[in-house]
Amino acid sequence: MKKEFSFRMAKDDLLFDVDNIAGEMADTEVEVIQFLRPDAKRRRMIAPVGKDLAEKAKNLILSAEQLRTGKIAIYARKIGESEENEKMDLANNGPGINSPANVLKKLIRKVSGGKQDAGKE
Repeated sequence: MKKEFSFRMAKDDLLFDVDNIAGEMADTEVEVIQFLRPDAKRRRMIAPVGKDLAEKAKNLILSAEQLRTGKIAIYARKIGESEENEKMDLANNGPGINSPANVLKKLIRKVSGGKQDAGKE
C-alpha cells in the first residue's frame, strides 16, 4: 500500500515569505501557508508535490486551513493576483484521492494553467 505523504512544518516557523525558504526545500516541494484558528496565525508548511509541479508553483501563493467541519480548504493564486481571484478546493483531512496533498496538486495544475484547464480562461 502506498503511503500518503503530508505537509510538514517549516523549521523556522516564521511568517510566509513568497521569496523562498532558503536551503530548506527540495526542488520537489512547495511552501504552503497554514492559517491556524482562532486568530488566523500563519505557519509555514512544506509539501512534496514532485519536480514538475514544484516548478509550476514557483509563481503561486498556496495556503490551507482546517474548517470547523473538519475539511481542509486549500487555496492557490498567482503572486500579484488579487485574493478575489484565488481558487479554492476542499480536501478530506486524511489519506485518499481527496487528500490535502492530492487537492494541492490539482490546484497547482489549475492555477498554473495545467492540462486539466486547457481552453479555459
